[in-house]
Amino acid sequence: MALIMGRSKPLTVFELNGVDENSGTFALGWVLEKSPKFLQLVMESIFGAKGSKFGDAVIALQKHGSDGGYTDIEISSGAGFHCVVEAKRWWGVPSATQLGRYAPRLAAGGAKRQRLVSISAADPQFVAAHLPNKVSGISVRHLSWRDVQKSAKAALKLSRKAEERLWLRELVQHLEEFVGMERLTSNSVYVVSLNNGPVGPDSDYTFIDVVAEDQRYFHPIKPGWPSEPPNYLGFRYKGRLQSVHHVEKFEIVPDLSKYSKKWPISNGPHFVYHLGPPMAPPLRVGTGKLFRNGRVHCAIDTLLSGKFPTISEARDETKRRLKL
Repeated sequence: MALIMGRSKPLTVFELNGVDENSGTFALGWVLEKSPKFLQLVMESIFGAKGSKFGDAVIALQKHGSDGGYTDIEISSGAGFHCVVEAKRWWGVPSATQLGRYAPRLAAGGAKRQRLVSISAADPQFVAAHLPNKVSGISVRHLSWRDVQKSAKAALKLSRKAEERLWLRELVQHLEEFVGMERLTSNSVYVVSLNNGPVGPDSDYTFIDVVAEDQRYFHPIKPGWPSEPPNYLGFRYKGRLQSVHHVEKFEIVPDLSKYSKKWPISNGPHFVYHLGPPMAPPLRVGTGKLFRNGRVHCAIDTLLSGKFPTISEARDETKRRLKL
């Protein structure tokens, strides 16, 4: 038997609700209620109060307030503790203005311990630059989706109840869609196609120029693109792989034209990568069976060893290894 949803097979029951922010927060809220051990570990992460008791928590999803908005998750216990969780699917974090709208809810509740909580894929460096430590006098705490997944894995080791373990396993699997790879130790190359067209309507600067001249590459932060910066980038054009570069560092840029006058005006944040020196394959590596603008992940040795004559074959070998 097989269950197909649309064109794909859902890997967990939570995936039946998609893989967007709501799917992540609903799954998190459900398993917090089903697993006391998971709840304990997450609340200790939020409040830094190891050993405190959180078993009487009330978990509310999408709770509406007098301000007309609603919170992703609220976890509270009368006068004991109260936190508001705002979750993002990708690298974003809530603004101080957005968190400030939730502060009156915490103040009105009068709990002894209060927190404003951000959850997203963002790493500590990005969080430190974009998320305030306090809003309206209330401490702000950030957890990455990987932090949440690690807590679920830790709770799984502690739990002995079959139902609790089932839901924890489902959550760990579901959050694979939300966490990024361990970037700095990954040997995966994200291979993209570059064309010789202009980067903007009134420009003669090309996407190839951005890589070759600026030693940069950029892409939007949105579905269909990596939610976490890759460790290596590969570029193909003129029918073959041209080079592989280590990503030395990255920035998140709201408007590309403010970063470089040669780049286009952009609506929405972009990753801008600083590229290391180019590494050229020793032999010609053609495109193979890829869509014209197709983007794929390949292990770095499959591209640079000379063993695989096309990128599509390097991709297929990478997939084969991951299934072992």
